[in-house]
Amino acid sequence: MSSRQRSNANSIYEDQATLFADRSAVEKQFDTALQFDKERQSVILQSIGDAVIATDMDGNIVLMNPIAEKLTGWKSKEAENKPVTDVLHIINKLTREESANPVLAVLKTRKSLKLDPDTVLISRNEKREYSINDSCAPILDIEGNIMGVVLVFRDVTKEMAEEALKEKITADLVQRNKDHEHFASIISHDLRAPVSNILSLTAWVNNNDLKEGESEFIMNALSTAAKRLDSVIVDLNVILSIGKQLDEKKEQVHFSKLVTDIQESIANILEKEKAHFKIDFSRVDEMSTIKSYMYSIFYNLISNSIKYRRPGVPLDITVESDLVNEKIILRFKDNGLGVDLERSGAKIFGLYQRFHADKAEGKGMGLYMVKLQVEKLGGKISVMSGVNQGTEFTITLIP
Repeated sequence: MSSRQRSNANSIYEDQATLFADRSAVEKQFDTALQFDKERQSVILQSIGDAVIATDMDGNIVLMNPIAEKLTGWKSKEAENKPVTDVLHIINKLTREESANPVLAVLKTRKSLKLDPDTVLISRNEKREYSINDSCAPILDIEGNIMGVVLVFRDVTKEMAEEALKEKITADLVQRNKDHEHFASIISHDLRAPVSNILSLTAWVNNNDLKEGESEFIMNALSTAAKRLDSVIVDLNVILSIGKQLDEKKEQVHFSKLVTDIQESIANILEKEKAHFKIDFSRVDEMSTIKSYMYSIFYNLISNSIKYRRPGVPLDITVESDLVNEKIILRFKDNGLGVDLERSGAKIFGLYQRFHADKAEGKGMGLYMVKLQVEKLGGKISVMSGVNQGTEFTITLIP
């Protein structure tokens, strides 16, 4: 090899060495930049107050931050490359059914989605439930192509509990205002009426010389007014005692046992009336509640069906339960006389309201007490009825 050839070869070797050195430097810089970028991403992810989970196009997890680890109960390393559905167990808190997979929805629609407000996350280890919200969005490259999905969510359990407490306080205040209105109505009408009669009669006695026979009439009228006054006062005490019963300890109450106890207590009446019962508590037969309230509700509604049966028609009474959106539904249905709701619907739960006074004795307190007790338990009651078409009461309670 000539000296010139050797010189050219050395030059080539030097150029290659320089190239390799430059490439090594570039790779090192790239690796350094990449490492820096990963560290920066990690710092950002760890500093975010929300939980973050990112997936690839197959819905497999590529990263998750510490908040997501805490809520899901999965470590980032063990969750990596697993399907997001294996790690993110979410359900609808009302139906208790699996919620739609938000990652799959984004991959299909390529649109950002808001999570269902009723979504609950089930933790892997503690089996705790967290109410969560926020969103799921596509991850796009610089050309706008979807690379995966990022799910960002936060634990709002505390906020939901505080909101529920506010709603309960508001509902209690509304109920107290209703109670005050009821008492004002009782005092202004039902209590003042007998008092006014007594005052008028005593004034008549004081200002007039009573003729023969008038004395007995006045005394009878005074006695009637006094008894009516005493009856209203007794009723007021009963109504006021309902608030005190709220302090009673709740216990597991079986609806089927309540019906059986009531049937035994009025067995002679049921035998006489030949009442036929259809009882169905297969969906739900118990709840934790105040037993005295529930017994009174069942007793009054069943008694009403017996009192206001249609003459000559076999009496059918249906008592059944259902479970809808975690709420207990109780239905009491009969084929009795019924009520014209268009005419009397606004008064059906009123105090001292009677719609078939000629059919049975009573003061018109039963349905008033039922509604009051149901509302004290945090529930609602509604009615469907028609003349000679029977009546159906529906009670909704939250366990």
